[in-house]
Amino acid sequence: MSNKLIKTKDLEAKIIRRKRIKKLLAVLLVILSILFVFLWTRVAITSVKFKKQMEQMVLGKDYFIENVVIRKKDTYSSPSGRHGVSTNYFFYYDTDKRMQVSGKIYNEYEVGDHIPAYTTDHVYYDYEKDGILPREEFRDNELRKAMGVFCGCVIVMLALYLFFDRL
Repeated sequence: MSNKLIKTKDLEAKIIRRKRIKKLLAVLLVILSILFVFLWTRVAITSVKFKKQMEQMVLGKDYFIENVVIRKKDTYSSPSGRHGVSTNYFFYYDTDKRMQVSGKIYNEYEVGDHIPAYTTDHVYYDYEKDGILPREEFRDNELRKAMGVFCGCVIVMLALYLFFDRL
């Protein structure tokens, strides 16, 4: 066989492989788009459910406000990109249990002070009413938000690749 025939077959194989990859990426784009819509729909439904649950809760029946003794104060700092350092403020009300508060509240109270806190079970307390939402469900919803953002980034990258590969 001549050298031209071998080069032509190699070129045809590359073209066929490239078309298959484009089809695979297009199918992946569709699947990720469906996943993206599903994830954000679940996030929206759960957020509406949480909001409705918070509005329907009755003080003294569904949740309580109790004074909690601050046993210890602590901060946690971590680098946060361009903005420098992010600081989280915590009050410990038991040996191992803590609640996160804002910097303003952190500076207002001292160890030994009583702080009003929300609770549903008289074991776990939070300074804000949102903190008494079901922890597992709330965490899962936050993870779905992160997955939705990641999925959206991948969709954009795939769409841009397919668009510019066409040119």
